[in-house]
Amino acid sequence: MKIITAPHPTLRQVAASVAVFDKKFFAFLRELTDTLIKKEKPRGVGLAAPQVNKSWRVFVAVLGETNQDSDQPVVEFFINPKITKHSQNKIMGLADGSERFEGCLSIPKLYGPVPRYEWVEMEYQSLKPSELTKKAPQIITKFARFTDFDARVLQHELDHLDGILFTDYSLRENLPVYIDGGKEWVEVKNKKEILGLL
Repeated sequence: MKIITAPHPTLRQVAASVAVFDKKFFAFLRELTDTLIKKEKPRGVGLAAPQVNKSWRVFVAVLGETNQDSDQPVVEFFINPKITKHSQNKIMGLADGSERFEGCLSIPKLYGPVPRYEWVEMEYQSLKPSELTKKAPQIITKFARFTDFDARVLQHELDHLDGILFTDYSLRENLPVYIDGGKEWVEVKNKKEILGLL
């Protein structure tokens, strides 16, 4: 699967709910998973259907620090996800106060701080990765609370389902945007001009 990049129009659409769970859909989930897992330089921790030019409300994510560092990470499927509850406050990095810039596989080389809820509770449909090899995978409804970096990842991916890019926050809240210069972050000076194209 090819990951599309901004300003591709699909990235700005509000994705449609998934209503049909057929062979085509499960084949799509397998491909989406493979695309995320095999992505290198940079590696990703989440990938939404709109990022591969499919306007469905689904994304996959690799959650948990140990899992993210693994050579064989386990992917969680989020189908028709919604936030049912969230923290009162938003943070710009991690809960311990450390800085954590967001990046996006659909906006290569740009990074920046984004205000996100410290924790979110979500309702979503999912399945075990092992189910994808079965003829009739079992879809289950899940309710879970996610905190810190995992909560940040899920809010970022959920935004993709609503046609929102992390750089929208940069413009709206006048936050800095950086290019990864390898050894140091280089702030983008003509931010409005560049981000306005996305």
